[in-house]
Amino acid sequence: MKRDQLRLVDTLSKELEEGNLAIFAGAGFSRAAGYVDWKSLLKPIADELDLDVDKEWDLVTLAQYHTNVNATNRAKLNQLLVTEFSMTAEPTENHAILARLPIPTYWTTNYDRLIETALEKNEKIADIKHTNKQLATTRPKRDAIVYKMHGDIEHAADAVLTRDDYERYHVNMQPFITALSGDLVSKTFLFLGFSFTDPNLEYILSRVRIQFTRDQRVVVK
Repeated sequence: MKRDQLRLVDTLSKELEEGNLAIFAGAGFSRAAGYVDWKSLLKPIADELDLDVDKEWDLVTLAQYHTNVNATNRAKLNQLLVTEFSMTAEPTENHAILARLPIPTYWTTNYDRLIETALEKNEKIADIKHTNKQLATTRPKRDAIVYKMHGDIEHAADAVLTRDDYERYHVNMQPFITALSGDLVSKTFLFLGFSFTDPNLEYILSRVRIQFTRDQRVVVK
């Protein structure tokens, strides 16, 4: 193992032991379980618009354009989400490994329930947050908090999907940004299955970086 890898493992081990390690799971973390990424999710939309999804770099705008063409198309997006993410899928070995570790905080942009299922399989109580109101309550005897920034598959109509959703996020979901900002300052983050093609996250993180430039401690992997 290389020296920088050893340093990373040492840092993560210490943060884990002290209860300061947080996970941020992106779309790639669920792909191994059989779920689609954003390009695959929006391919039917692109086909309907006679566009090649592989040539589209701004998928959020693609989703917004489809909705602008016809207001009822938002319902089609919701249905795509339900169709793709309601399929039964088992947590991967990576999910299982994390669930066995004493990690108290998870953030994710994923709509699926793989993280909470993995925690439940390890007899851990997960306190799920995907609405502002849920941030004000605490599940008794919880072992971990799972923040689902873009919503939950069981509530597809409220999921963050289009450009309008993202642009209104800092207003409609400000408590989530505040909570994430606090965690980025106080915890060490391990990013898994994440890339800057994940819609909205780059925008949110850039806002947080500007506000807390000197105080962040983030480990990216």
